[in-house]
Amino acid sequence: MANFTVTLPVKSYIKIFLEANCGAPVDLAKLPGLKLNFRRYLKKPSIRHDYKYENLPRIYKDTVAIIITEDDFYRYGWELTKTDIINFGKEIESIAKFFMRNMVGLDLCSGLPIKKSIEKFQATYGFSENDWSYETLKKDFYRNGEHLSVDFKNEISNKLQNIIMENLSLLGTISHKFKTQYEST
Repeated sequence: MANFTVTLPVKSYIKIFLEANCGAPVDLAKLPGLKLNFRRYLKKPSIRHDYKYENLPRIYKDTVAIIITEDDFYRYGWELTKTDIINFGKEIESIAKFFMRNMVGLDLCSGLPIKKSIEKFQATYGFSENDWSYETLKKDFYRNGEHLSVDFKNEISNKLQNIIMENLSLLGTISHKFKTQYEST
């Protein structure tokens, strides 16, 4: 079966996120939940808010090609309404932002300051300042991200002690009873 593509306007960071996850052209089979929703947009188009989105090209400056199967192409079509393009974009935005908040939050837990955490995120995942700016990321993280506090030195020390206790117990250097008493404290 041949594959066809649907070209959609998207925000630049959404394009980068999708292509990093699913290749170019985007193969949504790698993200099954999104693939089902995309097919739903093809199947049952909504024009409810199309009148609001006359300026779609100004909002979404980049485009992304999404692979659809020949069956979907002939059965459901090859284009999304403006309403569905916006809804699909919002869905991917929410996933990308959730990912960003987790990655930046993890670095904050390890002691990096917010600026370094965001710059590391941008560099690691290929988002330039023009694609997804530092200020935008910072604002979103402060509004919606979680600030977790983890004592890494203590956590690592406890984990290493547990590994050593397990090894000593297996070698017979300490008794199983002694190990279990240590673990319960």
